[in-house]
Amino acid sequence: MFKSIGNFFKGLFQSEPEELIARISKENQIELYRTLKLAEEVKEEQKRQAILAEKRAKKEAEIARKKAEKQAKIDAKIAAKKAAEEAKAAAKAAKLAEKEAKKNKVA
Repeated sequence: MFKSIGNFFKGLFQSEPEELIARISKENQIELYRTLKLAEEVKEEQKRQAILAEKRAKKEAEIARKKAEKQAKIDAKIAAKKAAEEAKAAAKAAKLAEKEAKKNKVA
């Protein structure tokens, strides 16, 4: 059985070797072009993904910057409010000290 299959293939290749080689060569060429085309498409997709990643990074950086600015404004408001309260308390303490000083002078 194996001999008959071997003879079949041997006969097949001996009967049309040039035509078969040309067909195999043509198929190899077609597959090579497909491979090159796929490689080019992969490179283009990688470039596109790199551009998209860069855009995402810029957008995230902008969001982080805005968030930091917003937090800085909130912190500044809190600090200003605290400073105003401290100044008010200091003024009140100074007024009390002045009253005490006047009281001590009079007495």
